Parts: sequence; C-alpha cells; structure tokens
Amino acid sequence: MTKAYKLTPEIKEFIIREKGFEPKLSCRGLISLVKARFQVELSKSLINNIIKENNLSAPVGRPRVSGQSFVPVPREEKIEKKPEEFSENGGLFFLKAADLKLNLTPKLSQNLLVYFPNLSQEALQGMIEATIYLPFFKDKNSLWLLLDKKISNSALEEYMKKLSVIPLTEVNNKVLMKSGFDCNINEINELNKEILERLNSYVQAIFFPEVYQTLDFAAMQERFYSLPAKIEKRPKLLKIQLFYPESFAWLNDLVWQEDFFYAASKLNKTEIFTPQNEQVWISPRPKLKEEKTLSFP
Repeated sequence: MTKAYKLTPEIKEFIIREKGFEPKLSCRGLISLVKARFQVELSKSLINNIIKENNLSAPVGRPRVSGQSFVPVPREEKIEKKPEEFSENGGLFFLKAADLKLNLTPKLSQNLLVYFPNLSQEALQGMIEATIYLPFFKDKNSLWLLLDKKISNSALEEYMKKLSVIPLTEVNNKVLMKSGFDCNINEINELNKEILERLNSYVQAIFFPEVYQTLDFAAMQERFYSLPAKIEKRPKLLKIQLFYPESFAWLNDLVWQEDFFYAASKLNKTEIFTPQNEQVWISPRPKLKEEKTLSFP
C-alpha cells in the first residue's frame, strides 16, 4: 500500500535527476519510479510542475540551446558529450553492475596476482572479465565497451595459457576460497561459468522480481542479457539504452516490460558506480531497434 502524498526534497531531487538522465521519460513513468522507490504516489500535475520549474520539459520547435538541459554534474563543469556507441549484448551490463557491487572479479584478480607477476591487478582483472564475456560477442568492440578497456589477442592468449597450467588444487584452495567462493572446480574453464552464475544469481535476487529466480542463466540471457544497447558516456554517468532485437519473443509482452522497468529502476536506485566514478544507469524502457544504427558484423 502506497503512502499518502508527501513531497520531500529527496523525492524532488530524484525526479529531477531521473528526468535529466532520460529526457523522454513521461510523467506517468516518473510516477511509477517514485512509487517504486518511496512508496508515495504523486499526481501528474505535480510532477509536471517540477519538470517545468527545472526547465526539463521536452523541447517544442527549435532544439534547446546547449547548456539548458539537465546533467548530473556541477553546473560549472563544462560538458563535452562523447559520441554514442553501440554494443551487442548490452544487457550484460546487468551482470557488470552486479560485479561492481559484489567486487567479485577484483577479489579474484587480487588472489590470482601471485601467478601473474608481470601484470598489475587492474590488467589482470581486465583479462578475467574478457574471458568471462568473450563467448557472448561476435564484435570485440562491443566487448571493450562493456569492459571499458581494450585487450590485445596476444595478451589474452598468454593469460589463458598461464591460467591453464595453475594446479586446480591451488585455484580451489588459495584463490576461490580467499575470493569468497565455496565451491571446487574440476576444469579451469569452469571458473568463468561459476563467476557468471554468481553474478546472475545476484542480478535475479536483487534487481528482478522474485519469479525470475527460477530461471537459469540461458533463459536470462535470452530474455535480457542479449539485448543490444546504445552506450553514452557523460560526466559521472554511463547511460545504457537497450533495444529490442529482431524477432524478440517478448516485444509486446506487457508483463515482460513491467518486469524490465522494475529491474532497471532497482539497479538505478542502487546507484552503482564504475572505477571512473560514472553511475551505471539503464533506461527503464527499451526501444525498437534502429536498423541503420544497430547493425553488427
């Protein structure tokens, strides 16, 4: 049951921020976001007044002059908008956000570092993440967008070669145990699978409605992780706009749409930041695929 209307500075700041992140977000969408986060229900007219007071209304006629639109950075900071980039399997940012929250691959890289004396912990973590997500990408540029770094083929091959000769007993006893895992692996390639399962379990338990905890990783991949995305980097913000792929089975499924809205809103509410202090923000509403823009090799 939602509480009676009570507009607080925190709620007002939340509305301004969410509208600034996603200018096309409607009053109805903002009402749902406020209700989900604060358990209060605001009127459409009140939301609209807040939008107008803060110059966040959708532009009519000529485009708005640069500097008028809201950005989640101090006003005195000059904004240099980077070009938008597109990624296949952009839905994997749900798992990336879970890793940032759990600190899973950083712990693993810290405990594996003794076997890779020529690498920094940051470089080793990049190797671990690359091998985790590599099977899902045909286009490596999309993978680099997810990792926020590029890794050469030779460096990846050298990492995998060294990893394969580490005794499994040492991986299980000295690496996994110290990294918070309570399992044994029988083959080194099971390590990536175990990491994915951990991250997926967190995503299902924390971001999605309870019913999704019954799905296996393949089902979550099909429904959410495989969605392509437009990635836009702004100061202190990593904005991810997901798109419906071709022949998507849940394109017109209202339940799927509401569940996605719920999950993206929960992730945004958690306020997860990258090492570069960018908030990971997923738009709660996927869009229809733009054929010319979202074409992958």
